[in-house]
Amino acid sequence: MRGEFKSTLDAKGRMNFPIKLREELGSSFVISKTIGEHCIKVYSTEDWEALVKSIRSKPQVRTAEIQRFIFGSAFEVEPDKQGRVLIPAPLREYAGLQTEIVIVGLEGKAEIWDKQKWDSFNQSLDMKGLMEAAMELEI
Repeated sequence: MRGEFKSTLDAKGRMNFPIKLREELGSSFVISKTIGEHCIKVYSTEDWEALVKSIRSKPQVRTAEIQRFIFGSAFEVEPDKQGRVLIPAPLREYAGLQTEIVIVGLEGKAEIWDKQKWDSFNQSLDMKGLMEAAMELEI
């Protein structure tokens, strides 16, 4: 999954999920809050199961809050025949989704952003710091 896709949220909280990403994610997938940014993370069922397994393998004393935050906000969604996905109200509120939204592919996962927040995020990027990090990582 890669790329940036624009979509809109209708009055019922549904969005058209890009066909390219639907093909990669499968017939259903999991969406939840993401840590650090106010956007929605999109996981294939396989990636979600791997995340659950990874978190559960760690000491609960370290992961209890993360479990509540991520697992408690998770919803399994399935696109309808028109390719629309209902974004539950708690996730729409958390991400501040309005009408215009952006879906960003992140190689195996994706994020759903409010377009204004996505634009602000991109404008706030420290290109020098980003370049330094890329050079350090040799990418």
